Amino acid sequence: MYQLKELFEQKTSNVIREISPNDSMYVTEEHYFSVGHSALKCIKLAMLAAGKEDFKNILDLPCGHGRVLRMLKAAFSNAQITACDLDRDAVDYCAKVFGATPVYSKKQPDQIAIQGKFDLIWCGSLLTHLKSSYWGSFLNLFNSLLCPGGLLIFSTQGRCSIHWIRSGICTYDLDSTQLSILLDGWERNGFGYVNYLNMNDYGVSVSSLAWVLLQLEKLPDLRLLTVTEMGWDNHQDVIACVRV
Repeated sequence: MYQLKELFEQKTSNVIREISPNDSMYVTEEHYFSVGHSALKCIKLAMLAAGKEDFKNILDLPCGHGRVLRMLKAAFSNAQITACDLDRDAVDYCAKVFGATPVYSKKQPDQIAIQGKFDLIWCGSLLTHLKSSYWGSFLNLFNSLLCPGGLLIFSTQGRCSIHWIRSGICTYDLDSTQLSILLDGWERNGFGYVNYLNMNDYGVSVSSLAWVLLQLEKLPDLRLLTVTEMGWDNHQDVIACVRV
């Protein structure tokens, strides 16, 4: 079993530092790599809770241009990593630079053709952009792709996001009317969603931990491992589950 110091040691020396010119997540190098490191820390916390020491097959969905995937490759060098995203340029980049298995995603989860089973699925900042009807579809997909003992780790936007909106720290590129709709949903039932302007089925969602747990209760094969508020980038909540 890992010693705690070894488990949470951030491996930076072997992280590939090349960044795609098309990577919209890149603003500064320091922040970009810190976001990847914080994701890895959340994953290792879940490993500790599950008693796992390594992974053989990893799915990163959505992978983007490898902000987290590069950390997974560095930390779990023997694992085969599958990169899946709607952005085909991003998938191609992850395949070329990180040696990932490429899979082009689809808007409808039941149309995504992913082969094999995984002992780790990382889903960062996907459900945070989707209405509630997509949550069940994606959680069902992930559950079906996990091998027994496999970990599903995904991010949500909770109390931190609500505080930022109410205090004016962040608007998530929404206008005042959209923010009111988002907050109204949160206050009524713990879940709020609104489309981005001129977009359908893609926007911003906020979800209370109680609401998220209600969704997980629909999947008896998934056992809750850890909940870390503001665990990813000191912003998004991180939920970890194990397939039993």
